[in-house]
Amino acid sequence: MPSNGEPVFFLSYARTAGSRRVVDFFNDLSTNIADLVDPEVGAEPGFMDKSIPGGGRWTDELLHAVGSCHVFVALLSMPFLNSTWCGMEWYAFARRRVVDKEGGSPRRTAILPVIWAPWPGHVRIPAAVSEVQRFSPEGLPDAEITTLYRDEGLLGLQRIRPDAYESVVWRLARRVADIAYTHPVEPRVLRREHLRDIFQEST
Repeated sequence: MPSNGEPVFFLSYARTAGSRRVVDFFNDLSTNIADLVDPEVGAEPGFMDKSIPGGGRWTDELLHAVGSCHVFVALLSMPFLNSTWCGMEWYAFARRRVVDKEGGSPRRTAILPVIWAPWPGHVRIPAAVSEVQRFSPEGLPDAEITTLYRDEGLLGLQRIRPDAYESVVWRLARRVADIAYTHPVEPRVLRREHLRDIFQEST
């Protein structure tokens, strides 16, 4: 359960020219999660690094956030799948152990991959990514929204169906909150020299 002021989720994304829309998504998801969880006063719903470009320097703040947050939300896209930086963030969080609370369903990871933008079918998906079930907004009143999300990603929904985008982000917030409460992740002190790009490992 969220406690001690740690962020509920850590947002991992590729630093591209379209990052402004990622900021909008981060704010929307944070607003929804703030209504779903009860973190300590002053704690932030999420953490998003806005200052470090790919290949930049890992700060203590970033290492602490990825080592203490409760859910790792990964925005999948072509740039993300080819990003060494994102591969290192994924590896950092994956080193932490998930604890199944009594009565909860077994879950190996608190990593939640989300389709941000579509990519060509021939693109090689890193093994670490393909092994984790992607988020899908099942059970929406309009089944077409789920199909649009899978085909266009959240970025596409932002552009062509803002109402659908809001529905998917709400369902995502529900999923993040559920994982945070039912599958705590043990915190871990992380150091830059111990990290590697997990996306470069063989499939």
